[in-house]
Amino acid sequence: MAQESAPWQRYDRDLRVKPIVNDARERAAFVVLIRNDELNNLRETMQQMEDRFNRKKNYPWVFLNDAPFTNKFKKWTRGLSSGETYYGQLNDTMWGYPDWIDQEKAGLCREEMKEKKIPYGGEETYHHMCRFQSGFFFRHPLLDSFDYYWRVEPGVQFLCDIDYDPFQVMRERDLKYAWTISVREYADTIPTLWNTVKEFMVKYPHHIIPKEDPNSLMDWISNDGGYSYNLCHFWSNFEIGSLKWLRSEAYLAYFDHLDKAGGFYYER
Repeated sequence: MAQESAPWQRYDRDLRVKPIVNDARERAAFVVLIRNDELNNLRETMQQMEDRFNRKKNYPWVFLNDAPFTNKFKKWTRGLSSGETYYGQLNDTMWGYPDWIDQEKAGLCREEMKEKKIPYGGEETYHHMCRFQSGFFFRHPLLDSFDYYWRVEPGVQFLCDIDYDPFQVMRERDLKYAWTISVREYADTIPTLWNTVKEFMVKYPHHIIPKEDPNSLMDWISNDGGYSYNLCHFWSNFEIGSLKWLRSEAYLAYFDHLDKAGGFYYER
């Protein structure tokens, strides 16, 4: 059967947006997971975001760290931000091994991934980060008052003016998640992921959109109706999303299912 070269085109919408015309803000914030020694990389990123977009809207910044922030870090970031700044530290539940993970096995898996030269696979903190960004950042108390987030990575660049409010677009169009880059994943990094996903679909059919529904994205991630995964995935380094959606029963059940399977630590 012939495969579509660009199946996502069937999901395209009219993306024309309205320019910023007033000072109204959404219940939204920039969210940055960062350590104190990454301040130099963050400074240019923040300055560009403020110059290109946030000077018109003054959205707050939320900084999260697995250690206390230094006074130097707080001073610089407050000086760069046109909005409020908030600083939070992660607890052991958010950043660390859950009880059901065999840490010795996880260490051996990291060594194996390192030998296979799987990018970041051998780095313990990378696995903590993936789990945190997938299932815990939106549960941090500092985000309780927000409906949308924009993930910002230290060192990224914003080279063009943003003359509309992405948060407003998300709300007005009832969009749940937005990203910028979609590529094919390395199969060796996720050997059991799709089987784990299929187990979830069987266990929680009430959370699954039927394949024949126009809103289903199954044809984007599978070329055979869901039997196998075609490795299409998006990078979450740059994402804008609905916090209400992440806090939903369906998403929390999905994350919990993946978390209990152990793939965050036994695979990449």
